[in-house]
Amino acid sequence: MTTPQVWVSATAQDIDYDGETPGSHWKLVGGIDTVQESDFFTYIQVLIGGHRTVKGSPAFYLDGDPDSEWVRQCNNQPPFWVAIDPWGEPRTSIHGAHPTYLVSSAKATVTSLIRRPPEPHPGRTVRPLKVPIKLKRVDGEVFTLWVQPE
Repeated sequence: MTTPQVWVSATAQDIDYDGETPGSHWKLVGGIDTVQESDFFTYIQVLIGGHRTVKGSPAFYLDGDPDSEWVRQCNNQPPFWVAIDPWGEPRTSIHGAHPTYLVSSAKATVTSLIRRPPEPHPGRTVRPLKVPIKLKRVDGEVFTLWVQPE
């Protein structure tokens, strides 16, 4: 199973794929533990073709990179755009996994969620900082799918 990567941008939702990242204005801030965030993961699966319906609200706990300045300052961040790479780092070794990003339809916010943050797996050597992120719907959609043209 892959760990989707989460990128944020304060300036624009445009993807300017450079062969490795969604663009220079995006910052990689962490990933999504798909086991702990299985309801939210259905939002990703619907867009990449592995699921028909979504569960729960469009919110998740980011496994934030403790070395990321954005993560350390997340409580002071204004609303931001989110781009999720559903394949994460192993994309290059997954047959048929073209560069793909799910871009938030509206700006997201760091907010408190009703449920408590899940505990990181005890075997992880670097403990992520749990950041609660809430996405908004626009015309019923949470994400816009971007796939690199062939």
